[in-house]
Amino acid sequence: MKQKMLYFFIIFAIVTGAIFQPSQAEAQTTKVYWDGILMVPGQVGKIKVVKPINLWKRTSNGLVFERVLKVGEQYRVYRYDNLYGGQYGLGGNMYITKMAGYVEYKTPSKAKLKELANAQGNTVPGNSSNLFPTEATPTLTGGKVLSQSVTQLAPGIRKKYFDIDGAIGAQNVFMIEYDGKTSNIGFKTELAKDQLIGLETTSSQANSVEQNDSYHVVAGVNADYFDKQGQPIDLMMMDGSIVSTPQTNINELAVLGIKGDNKAIIGAPKVSMNVSVNGQSYAINSVNRKRLANHLVVYTRDFAATTNTNELGTEVRVKVESGKLNGQEVLTGTVIENITGVGNAPLNKGEIILSGHNFASQFLQNVQVGDKIEIQTAFTPAEWNEVREAVSGRYHLVKNGTIQTIKVAGVAPRTAVGVRKDGSIFTTVIDGRTTESKGLTLQNTAKLMKDLGANYAMTFDGGGSSTQVTRNLGDSKVTVDNKPSDGNERAVSNSLLFISKYKTGPLYTITPASNVMEVFQGAAYTELSVPVKGIDQYMNPVAVSGNGKVTSSILKSSGGKQVVSATPGTYSGVVTYDGKTTNIKIKVTNTLDSIVPSNSFLELQKGQTVQLSAKGMKNGQAVLTEASAFNWTSTVGTVQSNGKFTAQNKDGVGTITVKYGTKSITIPVIVGNVAPTILESFNKGIFNYEATGDRVKSVSVQEAKNDRDGTKAIKLVYDFTNTSGTSGAYVNAKTKLTISTPAKKIGMWVKGDGKGNWLRAQLEDASGKVVHLDFDKNVNWTDWRFVEAILPTGLSYPLKMDLPIRYMQTENANKSNGEIIIDDIQSIYKD
Repeated sequence: MKQKMLYFFIIFAIVTGAIFQPSQAEAQTTKVYWDGILMVPGQVGKIKVVKPINLWKRTSNGLVFERVLKVGEQYRVYRYDNLYGGQYGLGGNMYITKMAGYVEYKTPSKAKLKELANAQGNTVPGNSSNLFPTEATPTLTGGKVLSQSVTQLAPGIRKKYFDIDGAIGAQNVFMIEYDGKTSNIGFKTELAKDQLIGLETTSSQANSVEQNDSYHVVAGVNADYFDKQGQPIDLMMMDGSIVSTPQTNINELAVLGIKGDNKAIIGAPKVSMNVSVNGQSYAINSVNRKRLANHLVVYTRDFAATTNTNELGTEVRVKVESGKLNGQEVLTGTVIENITGVGNAPLNKGEIILSGHNFASQFLQNVQVGDKIEIQTAFTPAEWNEVREAVSGRYHLVKNGTIQTIKVAGVAPRTAVGVRKDGSIFTTVIDGRTTESKGLTLQNTAKLMKDLGANYAMTFDGGGSSTQVTRNLGDSKVTVDNKPSDGNERAVSNSLLFISKYKTGPLYTITPASNVMEVFQGAAYTELSVPVKGIDQYMNPVAVSGNGKVTSSILKSSGGKQVVSATPGTYSGVVTYDGKTTNIKIKVTNTLDSIVPSNSFLELQKGQTVQLSAKGMKNGQAVLTEASAFNWTSTVGTVQSNGKFTAQNKDGVGTITVKYGTKSITIPVIVGNVAPTILESFNKGIFNYEATGDRVKSVSVQEAKNDRDGTKAIKLVYDFTNTSGTSGAYVNAKTKLTISTPAKKIGMWVKGDGKGNWLRAQLEDASGKVVHLDFDKNVNWTDWRFVEAILPTGLSYPLKMDLPIRYMQTENANKSNGEIIIDDIQSIYKD
């Protein structure tokens, strides 16, 4: 019998798990509910048992009876087929036969299926481009990918993010990838402030590029290392022309080159250049580099405002007529100026300066205004002659599929670029120097690039320079994706940019301005909406106005409002704008900064009813105003869920507590007629009290007779004479006076000494907040008087009074000695 019961329990657990037990598929970050039931991927409907019916298990030998299902049981349905007269599949090979009147089958609406698809990151057919494609998780030799995300930036260009549990620590890896085949995609190298000398952040470089509806900067990374003037160290080409020639030895040189057909190569090219004029040829040593002894240098406007040369040479100004400084063209021009012994010639657009020292100067001195010049450029290997854009780095990481050995120590942020065999190009930025992302050695960076498919790979500048920028969906400018190790984006010399040349079209889909919308548990909203950004079919931004309406299964309609019915967590929602929809994550929270009740203190008659309300505050805004969203409790009456309070039918003092999440506030309540509570009468003596002081000559406490009513009291004797600064004489309670019931005021009888001192008290609430009470700032009387101090609202009870009396003087000219008598310290509940 026990075995049968155990078997029955196991079968029941398996079957009911089809709807009630979480599976791997259910462990999603956003949840979608349908009729109160959590939906899961693959679910096509649900079934409810109307009359008792058999549950069957399909086996190789046919159907096996499991048990009889009871009326009211519900199950997810994953499939339906015509076998055995037509059956609904519940998962786990469990089936229910379709029988009219025995089961009720429902299918989710298209909107609900769309919501589920959005929650899974799937696209909505016919209504949204594949903005967040899914990809297989890469296998890495240096760690395990814990999570990843993919975003389509433009046709053929994706950005990716990997959170990696690495062998040497956590790693955050940012990646931009071009598939190597999509048309209308290009690359552009960019200089800081449009010249070689100077520095500018990667994002600023990208956003300074002139864009139009057919030319969009969608992503970029920092590129070459640079010197103290901001000049990139090695070869750079822009728009098909050499901007700077390399300086590193050929066996250590690392350059990325992009050809006109977007084919990328990584190598160490050698550049040869010469100028011909009047039938004579002379070798050019460099482009836009410092002019050294006997060197002939070509300067262009890309260098700076002037050549920055001294007077020890000759400079020939040439107006460019055709061609560029590359391996496929010959630059031709006409000499328009020749100056010797001056230097620092201004650089203008459309012109170049040939600047020579010594032997090179002598060659240029023979050049005349009006002469025609030609500059020829040749690269080795020859394939570099086809390169139109080029930027350099430093270390070769992968060559022809083989990881290189790099004997350079140190873990740091890294930027790298790789080329795959299929022609695709990708960059990586690895954050470093934080607990979130440690960074990598160069050797481990090489392994990562190889794991990501690089056939050839090299580094760009790393450390604090490592930066990735991308254009977020719907935006027109790029922003920084990673967390540069300096704490902010570093200015660098140049960058590599990814360009989309797809012309902006009409609105195709939308994306929310923020991917996560925060709402509050139990809150009621008139209509939830979020700002949206428009996107065309090529992921270009399209201007839209207005907000998109938010719907979700966690938003229940009530009284014309949307009420948040879910507990704290992250759920899926749908944003609709102009017939377009997109998904959004809805974060339900119950975290507030504070609660502000409509009444800070209540005085009511017995049985009286009042309507209460409260505001939930966050970041200075009232984010929660529905009374029913709060939890209301009272010790002196009853509170309905909507905040309506009815006082008890007897005199008393108590509280109403308003709570939401971890925040709560207490409202003191007085019902009927309530006498004050005496906290200390001193009739049992003053053994619990001692005198302390600050900047006093002397201070003491003595037992005294109250000549007001004949009872005992306490006398505070002080001497402030010949002291400077704020003097204070204090009555200190060894065992603090406790105020358990919320009060309105603290009062006491005081026989003054007419010396004009300041009478105060000090207490602390249950949260540790110190409260100073002021009874009178000028005790100018000598008879008995009753004094009161109002207690602030919002305190946490019980209160502990450690200094019932603080008698103080702030002015040196008013320092004196004297004594005051105190009696009947009390909590007061009514005005």
